[in-house]
Amino acid sequence: MQAPLRNFLPLSLLLIGAATAAPIRKETIAEGFHDPMSISVAADGDVYFVEREGKMFRVRPSTGGVFEIGDLPVSALRSTDPKSDSAVEDGLQGIALDPNFAKNQRVFLYYSVPDKLIDRLSRFQLKDGKLDISSELILIDVQTQRHDRICHHGGSVQFGPDGLLYLSVGDNTNPFASDGYAPIDDRPDRMPWDAQRSAGNTNDLRGKILRIRPTEKGYEIPPGNLFRKSTDKTRPEIFVMGCRNPFRISIDSKNSTLYWGEVGPDAANASDKGPAGHDEVNQAKAAGNFGWPFLIANNKPYPIVDFTTGKPGRMTDPAAPKNTGIRNTGLIDLPPGQSAFIWYPYADSPEFPAMGKGGRNAMAGPVFYFSPKRKYNILPKEDDHTLLTYDWIRGKIWKAKLGTGEKLEKLEVLDEGNRHPMDMEMAADGSIWLLDYGSEWWFNKNGFLRRILPDSANHSPEIAIEPVAGKDRTFSVKSATDAEKDPIVVTWWLTTGITEKKLGTGSTITVPAGEGSEIRAVASDGKSTNGIARISLTTEKAAPELTLNLSGKAPDYVFGNTIDFKVISGTAPDAAQTTVSARYIPATGHDAGGPQFSPEITALVTANQCLACHQVDHTSVGPAYLNVSLKYRDRPDALDYLKNKVKTGGNGAWGEVPMPPQIALKDTDADTILRAILGLSDGISQSKGSLNGKITLPSKPATAGEGGAWEFTAEAPGFTTAKFRVPAK
Repeated sequence: MQAPLRNFLPLSLLLIGAATAAPIRKETIAEGFHDPMSISVAADGDVYFVEREGKMFRVRPSTGGVFEIGDLPVSALRSTDPKSDSAVEDGLQGIALDPNFAKNQRVFLYYSVPDKLIDRLSRFQLKDGKLDISSELILIDVQTQRHDRICHHGGSVQFGPDGLLYLSVGDNTNPFASDGYAPIDDRPDRMPWDAQRSAGNTNDLRGKILRIRPTEKGYEIPPGNLFRKSTDKTRPEIFVMGCRNPFRISIDSKNSTLYWGEVGPDAANASDKGPAGHDEVNQAKAAGNFGWPFLIANNKPYPIVDFTTGKPGRMTDPAAPKNTGIRNTGLIDLPPGQSAFIWYPYADSPEFPAMGKGGRNAMAGPVFYFSPKRKYNILPKEDDHTLLTYDWIRGKIWKAKLGTGEKLEKLEVLDEGNRHPMDMEMAADGSIWLLDYGSEWWFNKNGFLRRILPDSANHSPEIAIEPVAGKDRTFSVKSATDAEKDPIVVTWWLTTGITEKKLGTGSTITVPAGEGSEIRAVASDGKSTNGIARISLTTEKAAPELTLNLSGKAPDYVFGNTIDFKVISGTAPDAAQTTVSARYIPATGHDAGGPQFSPEITALVTANQCLACHQVDHTSVGPAYLNVSLKYRDRPDALDYLKNKVKTGGNGAWGEVPMPPQIALKDTDADTILRAILGLSDGISQSKGSLNGKITLPSKPATAGEGGAWEFTAEAPGFTTAKFRVPAK
């Protein structure tokens, strides 16, 4: 079954205004999460979410309780082996609660199986509030590969209003060897670099959005999927094909229209190998083929490139695309290509100027319908039937007003300044839950859960608590205020495993000895969401410690001298991942604990989305700025060289992951930021890859005066850093 090509409104209508909508308010409910991936909101208001490395949590917003209720064994990249070429994006990807969850306690999870090359959709059941792993009913196994930095899992799981379950699956392809264009490498030994075998293959579940109807013992194929059951060389579970990385999906609660954000390829400009890369927000009112790896955006075609010669060949016909790849096990003649609903490149989008420019990682959020009976309406009545879409890199949320026939009428920015929004879902009361992934690409410890409310909503009370000096396990309210000056009632709650108990009310509480892991004070004014303050009663188990021994004595530690070092631990770290550093600290009376940007530079890099991929002194998806400084600081043309790299993008200097061109960055801002980056390494030197070696202390910085100190550190993944200081001479 093939869906017709979509009709679009005239571009002149799409260009209407880009004004920011009415203000909204964001409340952080809980934080400190490790790579949180996906949420699902229960009818009673509790929020369930999963972390990439396998943990499952329940959050009770009314009390702030956060409960770890499961730990599913999964294949995942872990901090103990951060440079692994396998399992780069594996993990626990998606969660959906059964429509009848309140009664049956069933939950659907999509995860990477640890001992098989499979990504799996399974149904589990909660037992006594905890994930019962033995209850697993396997529904769909998706064959996958994990070597050679293959990535793109998709992994979004959602139920529609009709009880059908949707699962997004990425193309499971290495995107780093096709210059940002279509990975359609037909050479015999290039399987990981060929998306014709997956997204373009009608007989493969990868690069698709699947649609099934779960049953008591498995699932059924609903009518209306892309291929009828028993059609040769096809899979009947496929609803949408031709996807690169359909990362977050959303289903209209009234008409079951499917939306998803499609993370696109990296080419900055069009060439004879194909169009510039675009991200997409897609709409499917019926089953269809959305083109990848043969089409992108509004059906912009790719030529079939001969990867042996590098020369482009036959151009794809959007109305009749063909898959002639040597690894294609499905149909050669594919359904006609469907245009994206919204599409945007790194540069300004001529069709959708409200999207802006810069890095991109498209996501689809809920569809808003105005209801006077609901407690909250994020948007006004005139925005009834509006899709909320967002971008992980740009940190923005847009409202896409839908008109007759669900055509796009208007596109406006709703909110910006978010960090890395990972998943978004609307609760029954009309509030929106936003799960933020954290500041890094992997190994975050600062993800958080945030509730979005209309700014007109009554403000939550603000509360702070503190331990009572001299009284063990006794806590008191430090402050409690309410913007509307309503009376506040403070209730104390104690987390005990996967549950909690109420301890009482008032300004002070004593926690029973040996009980609980977290104490919380909940401030209520009876009109708004509650204010919450928390103090942990436990400490995390410390990682094994490193010891750093240096030759010589303090008088030897002068600028330019070379000294011997030895790094030791009860369990030896990986020498290749060990870094020994020396840092001069001027005698200023204070120290920030490491190189850092000034507040002005921090504001500038934040505004330009630089911190989406980089951090000051540790590696994220891109290199640490300190490492960039150390590598290029002695190069005479460093500023011009780095400025060109920033503007044009590229890959290879720091690994396979490409840096997109930062065309939105002003020249003056680029100069300011790059000078600040190059200055980060003043007074710092490093030695990498050895447990027993030498380090040359840095040259004397221009700002050095009398006194000061040397700080020596040894770092390795999975170990507590060794750090000490000695006076500088």
